Amino acid sequence: MNGDLWAPHERRRATLLTVFVMGAVLWPLRQHLRPAERRVDGFPLSYYPMFSKRRRRHGHVVYAVGILADDSRRRLRHSVLGSGGLNQVRHQLYRVAVREGNAQEYADALAPRLAARPSCADLVRVEIVRGEFDLDTCLLDHRVEGTETVLATADIPRVAATPTAVVVVEPAERKPA
Repeated sequence: MNGDLWAPHERRRATLLTVFVMGAVLWPLRQHLRPAERRVDGFPLSYYPMFSKRRRRHGHVVYAVGILADDSRRRLRHSVLGSGGLNQVRHQLYRVAVREGNAQEYADALAPRLAARPSCADLVRVEIVRGEFDLDTCLLDHRVEGTETVLATADIPRVAATPTAVVVVEPAERKPA
């Protein structure tokens, strides 16, 4: 016995499978030989330009901020702003506020919705803000530094509490049976 655990046809199949898998993994590397403008990303053998493409140093984000009575600020969760996940709500807010230019209308519609939420009872105003952040500082140093531009603001309406009448009902006397 020669100690070989593989039959000749099994060894060929394993070699072919290995060559095929290695070729599939290495195939996207051919994109590096092309000029940058001719590089193509395609599923399932993706070139992944989202990781390799040069990014801007500053990023812009549109978000909503709740203002408390003492002028302190609290960022509002995406679930307060709309239905859907974080990215969906973030894209909707950007579309409405920046691309369509309707930030004030959005703030005016958001204010009564916030008034109806118990978690937002301490807020007096809502602002739609566009922030510009240094991505290197945010991602590498874990510090948020940047500038903010208020696109719209709306006061949150509060219903004045009206005094309610208190009615005291005394129990009736029981008569002995």
